[in-house]
Amino acid sequence: MRTIAFLSQKGGSGKTTLAVHIAVAAQGAGERVVLVDTDPQASASAWAQARKDEHPAVQRSAASGLAKLLEKARADWRTLAVIDTPPHAVPGVDLIARTADLLVIPCRPSVLDLAAVASSVALAKAAGKPTVFVLNACDARAPEIEQSKRVLAKHGFPVAPTDVGHRRAYSRALSTGSAVTEFEPKGKSAEEINGLWAWLTRHLEND
Repeated sequence: MRTIAFLSQKGGSGKTTLAVHIAVAAQGAGERVVLVDTDPQASASAWAQARKDEHPAVQRSAASGLAKLLEKARADWRTLAVIDTPPHAVPGVDLIARTADLLVIPCRPSVLDLAAVASSVALAKAAGKPTVFVLNACDARAPEIEQSKRVLAKHGFPVAPTDVGHRRAYSRALSTGSAVTEFEPKGKSAEEINGLWAWLTRHLEND
């Protein structure tokens, strides 16, 4: 079983939104997914309560119980665990980061977000795990997108070629307990998520 953790020490990065959507996209691509909600805000768990489909499985866990949960997931023949982490520096986040095969750091293309990403980078480097960036909530054709990619690349981690747009489809899908790949399967948002999942898959395979 492979494990992806969405990591951000700054609130509002869209970490949970991406974790949920990648979990659904992976499930749709044939993975047996467990989405692990380690965020005290439990947003992913709230989404699961509104969802009609029982897949992907969503389970809550503290950092201290994560190893046991993942062990059970392997025994249940899960092939992928997607972990949504707390948005701030809380005890155990370093443990979660060390558990993952791949760390994904979402970041909005703004000066404040780019400055705040340093704490997430430090945590990822301390964990010693392969890490990538994803630009999230991007306005179409905004010059800040390419500028932000150049800034992020200086940290030494790959930046996803797929930019996740700032679109209402994401929040509308989540409010119905679905993901954009289900809500608007032929829409631009679904195309972004499927493209991002394909890119993350290649990094999982390489690492």
